[in-house]
Amino acid sequence: MANEQNLKRYGKEKPAPTSEEAKKAGSKGGKASAEARAEAKTTREIAKMLDSLAVTGKNKEVLEQLGVPDDDQTQQTVRLVALHKKAMTGDVAAIKLWLEITGEAPTAKVSVEVNDDTREAYEKAAAAIKGKKGKGS
Repeated sequence: MANEQNLKRYGKEKPAPTSEEAKKAGSKGGKASAEARAEAKTTREIAKMLDSLAVTGKNKEVLEQLGVPDDDQTQQTVRLVALHKKAMTGDVAAIKLWLEITGEAPTAKVSVEVNDDTREAYEKAAAAIKGKKGKGS
């Protein structure tokens, strides 16, 4: 989404810049971009800031009723409590996410069965790659 007014068009009326002019313009644009990035907070930084905000109101009451210690009463804890409640209602997506967060999600296991024909084909391919003739060719 470029601002049309900032775009410079070259053609019959306006000759293209020299390589030196293009280099200066590129440098200027790069510096401006770096400055803008430095000033803007990333989404991750904003999320971390929001996580650090104090818990108040009903959320604080809920955490206190659950017996969550004061130093653990964070916005992140509020979200985890909400996710836990949703998982407890049987929400499959919430259960899956909860298991992933707690490190208890089942892992996929892949079983590969190799028979003699497969092994022979593999050995022929490996030999061909090495520049040798494979077994049985």
